Amino acid sequence: NPTWRSLDFGLMPDRLDTSVSCFVVRIWGGKKDAYQLLIEWKVNLDGLKYLGQQIHARGPNEIIFGLNDGYYGASYEQKSSSESQRSHVQSPASPVKGSGAIISFLRLHRAQCAIKQTQVTVQKIGREIEEKLRLTSTSNELKKESECLQLKILVLRNELERQKKALDREVALLQKKQSALYEQGKAFEEEYQKLRIDKEPLQELKKEGTAKREQFLKTNAQLTIRCRQLLSELSYIYPIDLNDQNDHFICGVKLPNSEDFQAKDDGSIAVALGYTAHLVSMISFFLQVPLRYPIIHKGSRSTIKDNINDKLTEKERE
Repeated sequence: NPTWRSLDFGLMPDRLDTSVSCFVVRIWGGKKDAYQLLIEWKVNLDGLKYLGQQIHARGPNEIIFGLNDGYYGASYEQKSSSESQRSHVQSPASPVKGSGAIISFLRLHRAQCAIKQTQVTVQKIGREIEEKLRLTSTSNELKKESECLQLKILVLRNELERQKKALDREVALLQKKQSALYEQGKAFEEEYQKLRIDKEPLQELKKEGTAKREQFLKTNAQLTIRCRQLLSELSYIYPIDLNDQNDHFICGVKLPNSEDFQAKDDGSIAVALGYTAHLVSMISFFLQVPLRYPIIHKGSRSTIKDNINDKLTEKERE
């Protein structure tokens, strides 16, 4: 899985010799605090094989180095199990071409040392610059917070003045309303006293009204009883009888059915109808119920008047 980060030579100790051509790669594995050495590779740089500008799929157990001009690799050979899973990367048997003269390597070594020293100096200066920037940023933050607080204090003071003025207006309005309520209270008190004075005769009138109501109910009850008495007495004045043939008689005079007036004695019918008309008018008077068709009592010549039908002439109404 070729996803390792590049080596940072600035973090390595100063005594490290970067001109060596051989070193050991160890890989540990495990969980939590229980780790064990799984693989150990001894790598000779002069025995590596150039793979190209990109990483291609290769066999298992192979280490790949990414350098400035491309990728280099060497095959991995597993030793016997008696050596606790340790392995060794050996140089390939094929001949290796020379990489350059010793002068070129010395120049590269001096250039690499100068680069490393420059990197160390740059990192030191960078840390100093970061510290200064941090201090400057802290100071600027404090100044910024101070200015924000001063601005907030100014805004709060202005708001306090505005709220004080608004409170003064509200207090003045409250005092004005309290004065108006006091005046209204005095007026209500005066009206209450007047109402209490006017209420005293009202109680007397209420008692009188109650007494009159009781007297009215008593009188009305007596009137009802009297009406019943009068109505019962009418049955003695105008007795109504019924014979076996279902013929009606009033005061002993036969009153035939209204649909069977033919071939009857007109005189007896007139007498019976006169008694009946007088009986109905008396009942209406006692019960105080007006008749729809008023009766004009004239004995056997009594008549009834129709004031409802508008198609009748004045002569035809009676």
